Amino acid sequence: MIEKIMKTVKSGNKKRGRNITIGAVVGMLLSCTAVMGEDNYLWIRENGGATEFNTQKTTDKEGTGGNWNEEHPYSNGNIWNADTKTYINNIILSSSENNGIFNDDSSDKDLSYGLRLSGTLMGFNFINNSSITATGGSYNFGIYNQSETMEDITNNGSIKAESTDSSSYGIYNQFETMEDITNNGSIKAESTDSSSSGIINSKTTMEDVTNNGLITVTGNNNSHGINNYITTMEDITNNGLITVTIKRQYNSANGINNFTTTMGAITNNGLITATTEAEYGSANGINNPSGNEIGAITNNGLIIGTTEGQYGSANGINDASNSDITNTGIIYGKTCAVYKQRGITNNFNNYGLLISQTGDTVSGGTSITNSYGLIFKDTGGSYTAKDDTDYGKFGTIATADGYTIINAKAEGDKDNITGTESLKFTNGVLTYYDSTKGDSEKYQEEIIDSNKKYILNGITDTLLVSTGENKLDNSVINAYGTAVKFDETNGGNLILSGTTINGGVKADTFAIFGSDDSSKTDALVLENSVVNGNIDMQSGTNTITAGNNTTINGDVKGGAGEDTFTSGNNVAINGKIELGDGNNKITLGNNVYINGDIDMGTNGVNLTGGSEVYLNGKVAFTDNVDILTLGEKSVIVQDIAMKDGNDELTIGAGSIVNGKLDGGDDDDTLTFGTNSVASPASITKNNTKDSINISHDIAGFENINVGTKVTFASDLSITGANNIALEKDGVLLLTLDKNIKSGEKLIGHALYNLGGTTSVSSTGGKILLDLDGATGKEIISFGNTNLESSIVPGDNETLDITSKVHTIKAGANPNEVVLVLRWSISEILKYKGLNEVYHGIGSVNDLIGNFNIKSDEQLVTFIEYLNDIYAGNPYSYSSELSRKSAGMFRDIVTENNFKPETNKWMIYGGLTHVDGGTKDTYYGKGYYTYDIGSSDMDADTKITGAYMLGEYGISDTLTSGVVIGGNKLKSDLSNGSKVDGSALYLGAYAKKYIGNLKVTAGAGFQYGDYDADRIAVNKVASSTAEPVMQYSDNYNDMTYDIYLNERYSHQVGENLFLEPYGTLSYTYIDQDGANEGSKTLAIETDSKSFDYTVGKVGVDLKKVIPHEKGKSTLSAGVSYTKILDGADEEHITGRFKGGSDFDILVAYKNEHSIGLNAKYALELENGILFDVKGTYSVERDSNNNSGKNRTKGEWIAGAGMGYKF
Repeated sequence: MIEKIMKTVKSGNKKRGRNITIGAVVGMLLSCTAVMGEDNYLWIRENGGATEFNTQKTTDKEGTGGNWNEEHPYSNGNIWNADTKTYINNIILSSSENNGIFNDDSSDKDLSYGLRLSGTLMGFNFINNSSITATGGSYNFGIYNQSETMEDITNNGSIKAESTDSSSYGIYNQFETMEDITNNGSIKAESTDSSSSGIINSKTTMEDVTNNGLITVTGNNNSHGINNYITTMEDITNNGLITVTIKRQYNSANGINNFTTTMGAITNNGLITATTEAEYGSANGINNPSGNEIGAITNNGLIIGTTEGQYGSANGINDASNSDITNTGIIYGKTCAVYKQRGITNNFNNYGLLISQTGDTVSGGTSITNSYGLIFKDTGGSYTAKDDTDYGKFGTIATADGYTIINAKAEGDKDNITGTESLKFTNGVLTYYDSTKGDSEKYQEEIIDSNKKYILNGITDTLLVSTGENKLDNSVINAYGTAVKFDETNGGNLILSGTTINGGVKADTFAIFGSDDSSKTDALVLENSVVNGNIDMQSGTNTITAGNNTTINGDVKGGAGEDTFTSGNNVAINGKIELGDGNNKITLGNNVYINGDIDMGTNGVNLTGGSEVYLNGKVAFTDNVDILTLGEKSVIVQDIAMKDGNDELTIGAGSIVNGKLDGGDDDDTLTFGTNSVASPASITKNNTKDSINISHDIAGFENINVGTKVTFASDLSITGANNIALEKDGVLLLTLDKNIKSGEKLIGHALYNLGGTTSVSSTGGKILLDLDGATGKEIISFGNTNLESSIVPGDNETLDITSKVHTIKAGANPNEVVLVLRWSISEILKYKGLNEVYHGIGSVNDLIGNFNIKSDEQLVTFIEYLNDIYAGNPYSYSSELSRKSAGMFRDIVTENNFKPETNKWMIYGGLTHVDGGTKDTYYGKGYYTYDIGSSDMDADTKITGAYMLGEYGISDTLTSGVVIGGNKLKSDLSNGSKVDGSALYLGAYAKKYIGNLKVTAGAGFQYGDYDADRIAVNKVASSTAEPVMQYSDNYNDMTYDIYLNERYSHQVGENLFLEPYGTLSYTYIDQDGANEGSKTLAIETDSKSFDYTVGKVGVDLKKVIPHEKGKSTLSAGVSYTKILDGADEEHITGRFKGGSDFDILVAYKNEHSIGLNAKYALELENGILFDVKGTYSVERDSNNNSGKNRTKGEWIAGAGMGYKF
């Protein structure tokens, strides 16, 4: 390993001329394990209503130690739609070691998973279009679900779990509720030492499971294709291929297993095979041994249970319940076709084949309600019927459930049947033997009626197809050996629509077998049909058409002649396509799943696919000219390795490529572009973004054409390319790694140093540089790669950049470009304050590198970040808290109506509380390409404090006093920031009584101490930046307040008074600057002073209630307050460390407010004083040029007690 790395480093230096330091080499050596065996796995959970993602190892089942984040990872390939709660995987998710902990209801255990789900994922759906793999763990799970509830899992790609010493599971649903699982792709679970399952539902509830693809399971202990374990599952429908194989003694292999629980109906239209290789093992196609009820079992396909051991048991169906069974296909068990441990089958209808070898074909006392098919045993070289009744079914015709059932004639007697005589199909006429007819009429001919449904049953070569137009609709063809055979002499033509072909149970036989004559032509057309078993067309000119909605559960093999394989739309091939040595051609329609390998033959192949072709297997190319063309939104899961010849590879727009692309030798062409064969209207699934993401190496393609949107990963290696052409509509998104530099130049991209013989040109397309976290200035070098004159850097030119805040220009030489910050951005220029903040970021070169802004939506999100600094900054809210705090103490003095006696003191204290806030709106609607509406900033304000005053009676008309108090102050902002503080107030005042007039004058000083926490949420953070940052600082302010108050009391009735009053105040606040320290994007502010002149007028209606030991006073009134000066918006000067100044908004104040006041006071003759009061203040909304301010309504409450000496 080390030698290889050193060799690579040396050769890279020679080829590219990079200046790689010894430190870089050491770093690469230290990280070689991570780089060369990198795992990318994913845990998705619901936490407190939010969906979170993790890509790190965790230390317990709760996910401790993970890098949990609401921003989904792997965004360059995968798609997370938070509105529909759908996650689509388009990349390789893999784990090669233990990466977490799970609990299997007994203890905590280590596990390795590709995808993990947990929490209450209500409505969550997961779609896999690529590859998910788990290996190397104590337990291995492709997908492990422990979510409390979720919707569906759909697999269109490959899911694989493998282990040499532990259990492996493709999809594991544990303890919780899941709706449907649909497999269209490949699920593989393999363990050479323990148990395996393709899909397992354990101790929970699951709805339906549908398999249209391939489920392959290999284990040493009990292993299952689909396993329902101590839980509830709804219906299972298998249209695909399920194979299970085990090796260890005394263990069981089951295609579908139901253990001590309930299950819905089972419908098999595909192929289920369970095999044990152990001497004492067991195997069952469908297994329900515990007697729990399951729904009806309907088999239209092929169910096989077989054992290679001498003493093991194998059954097609092993059922201990009372489930109904209907068979129109084949059920084979080496021991029994159907084994009933106990229970009674009320309805058992056999219209197909029931076959066994060593035991009773139907065992356990089960009786068949309607027996119109064939029942026999394979005794090794020949076949036997149990009795004359079963033997008598050969060569008969019956009608049942809408089918015409034709059983082929047996050859030999019931104890030595050598096979069956073929039903012959020529020119649309079916010839068969009817034992019920007279000797001269036993061979019947029937012109096949497309409105009739047939079941054709036989042992060997059930249907022999010859020339002419032969078409069969909505039928079933069954054989223990070959089901359909083409005439050796003449070849044949066969069209099957809505038909199931089951065959090839016996070794070396096939579902469909062609003629072996190179001069003959065989033509097979399948429409909406299912083939269960292999197809071997042999030599000759063969045409195979798998039309719309067709599934082939087996291999498709050609011969030495010319083979043409054509598929329609919505087709699944769950097996290998192996073409012969002729000139072969493959044409695929739309939405086609190839879940096996493709062998192109030897002479070269033209393979053309439509849209959404899923290549989940390997493709083996020839040494001649091969042409592979895939349409839009196709998926390549494995490497493409072409060989000799001038090969051509075309990949349609929006496709997913998760393998290396190698053109081999000679002159090869790789084209990224729209495939003309596929119509965009045919694309039905939104399974990818519109870019083809290439993250694996490209080699051996001399010509690369870009005719659609393609993304090249920064670490992508391109070798052997002579020409890279950017065609019309072609966009090459070139990602850059800013950590890879040569001096000050960025060189971390796929087009660097490709060699002087490699040219890059444009005939209408462009290169877009995608640099995550670009700073204010970056130089990007292409090394010795030849950029032709058609590659012109600049805005909207053929070499541009994705960033909305950068522009690009030519560098010092033709192979260099320079990225510089764009100082004028029209969307930001509309707001002077935001533009200043943006320039403040840009004035420090590295700061803009914390942002990745590539779209209009991201630009608006960035503007919101700027707005939080400008209009949602906690440092701009403390001055208002200080103003309100000083005003509270002022009102305490002016509104206190208790009066000390001459030459005596009055002491009074109390508590007070303010609860209110503001909502500031800054207009943004219609200003952006992407409209976000208006930007609101809410502030929730609370002030709570205590005070004490002492007032001395100088004379009957004059008193003076002092007041001391403290407040806890807090404003919580809607963007998560806040400011907390405390204020200490000291004041003095005097009151003069002139008749019914009271005049109060006073002054106060207040010291404020504040702790501000600024939360900066960067929703467009670059990969190296923190998406959420918290900044803090402690700072102070000082407040000075003077005021004059007059109150006049006019009696309007007995003990009833009307009291108008007025207050004029002036407040000055001096706020210190703040410094958030050295964190990235931290700010500092200058000191700032504020002054306010406020007038307040009001009137109270007061009722005095005398009583025996004192008096009570009730008052209610209304007041009006206006800020005479100081209401206009202010600004605090701020800056990023080392950057230019910008303004921080101190919001425009509401000038007008109206207060509703109420108060109760008690004064006793013994000197005790008490009052309680409340005010609700409503401010009138105010507007200025840039925004609107309104209060949420403010409550003020207080209570106090005192004593007059």
